[in-house]
Amino acid sequence: MNPKHQMLRSSIVVGFFNLLGGLSGILVDTSIAANLGLSKNSDAFYVAYTIPYIITNLLAATGQFSLVPFFASLESGHDEKEVWRGFSYVVNVLFAGLGSIAVACAVASPWVIRGIAPGFTRPQLELATQISRWLFLIIVPAGVAEVLRSFLFSRHYFALSTATGFIRNVAVILFILLGFHRYGPYSIVLGYMVGYLLQLLALGFQILVCFPARYSLTLTASGESFRNLRGAGTAQVAGALAWQGVVVVERIIASFLPAGTLTALNYGYKILGTLAELLGGSVGTAALPALSRAVAAKNHEEQRRTFRDTLELSLLFLSPMAVFCLMLDHNIIRLVFERGKFTPEATELLAMIFFYYSLSLLPFAFLRLLNFCLFARREPGVYFRLSLFHYSSVLIFDLFYVGVLRMGPKGIPLGFLTGSLIACGLTIQRNLGDLDTTLDRVLGRFAAKDVAAALLAALSVWGLRAWVAPPSTASQDFVYLCVLCGVGSVVYFAVLAALRALPVTQLALLWPRGNGS
Repeated sequence: MNPKHQMLRSSIVVGFFNLLGGLSGILVDTSIAANLGLSKNSDAFYVAYTIPYIITNLLAATGQFSLVPFFASLESGHDEKEVWRGFSYVVNVLFAGLGSIAVACAVASPWVIRGIAPGFTRPQLELATQISRWLFLIIVPAGVAEVLRSFLFSRHYFALSTATGFIRNVAVILFILLGFHRYGPYSIVLGYMVGYLLQLLALGFQILVCFPARYSLTLTASGESFRNLRGAGTAQVAGALAWQGVVVVERIIASFLPAGTLTALNYGYKILGTLAELLGGSVGTAALPALSRAVAAKNHEEQRRTFRDTLELSLLFLSPMAVFCLMLDHNIIRLVFERGKFTPEATELLAMIFFYYSLSLLPFAFLRLLNFCLFARREPGVYFRLSLFHYSSVLIFDLFYVGVLRMGPKGIPLGFLTGSLIACGLTIQRNLGDLDTTLDRVLGRFAAKDVAAALLAALSVWGLRAWVAPPSTASQDFVYLCVLCGVGSVVYFAVLAALRALPVTQLALLWPRGNGS
């Protein structure tokens, strides 16, 4: 099969299950919002979840960027015994390390919470401290699950590996729906704990069924693959700590803004991250094993072609979504969030924040895809320096827009946009990941056609907005969004097909018999 078709096939599999995970993740947030609204209690919960959330996100990124190339290199150059020794080493080190971190953070919770939210009242500080102590426990099953997930990714088992996020989120939603009236915010904590354990059990079961697993208690390892893993892991941890600093400073700033702003900023960034992961990260996840093997084989042409295809496919998914988020922001937020204690005023605040975050969708996704390339190329140092520059720029502009220009809540997403654009410019100017060979005329022509298709899609949505009566209920909002997004999508893909940027005649090749993905 054509490698681009294989990548698109795998991207669709990953994208489908990421879609389930993303939608269920949004339902988790709407379930929390329906019970807590934008309030002091919602701010307390999200402050308590700050560090555990950052750590679990770090683990997910480390799994994809560090462990997939690690397992792929072991599979390419060693026997199965060495593969399972490497597997056991990573599981044991993460279990011991994360267990220690969880205990230490639980003990230090009062000081952690005060440092993140100095503007909180005493009851908020006490509630956030108690919740955070329990939430720190979830990082242990989350870390071990990422090892299992990355191993399955390296063997091209994408379905269950990406479906486990959906399983976890369903558990959280059920605990909120069935237990919030009795346990309050602690029902959310219980849901996350059970959800991560279910995720771990599901992944472990698939590995036991599909492979002759040979676990051992090894805590020592040597060789080039292990040295590369340690370098990549160190860069990931350092990069995550840098981003954690940005998040903490943003929470400090938001704790002094009106009640509910911190929660709204959290929702806005989470939606942005979900869309970037769903529409860009899915393609990167599908491409990473192929990129890693091309690097191991020192096939530079295959690396270039694979990464160019990755960027093309990501643009194909991201461009229309950026149009819809920017033009239909209020309708999207009202449909998803406005119920229970989430008032129309809260919708206005979150829709404004969501709009400004949506401006960052394409540059943020580009930087994320470049990270896949850098880790496949075993360049963790380049990743760390780029991340440090990116995060420092974001923080500087956060402080500038909010502290100097007094722009309020929208200053933080604008700071993220500005920092991301500057980081994208740096990557091109410094030719990181050999971008000068990837950003060639072929990709340039595709990008030009993509921009034309996106502009015409935006024009069609604008025309329909002027013609169709604005909705006033949730059901009308749903129909309204379906119609406008449906017409916009048809226009977008029709223009690409007319410009011969979308090879519709070859789509049948994506699903040959004997598919094992």
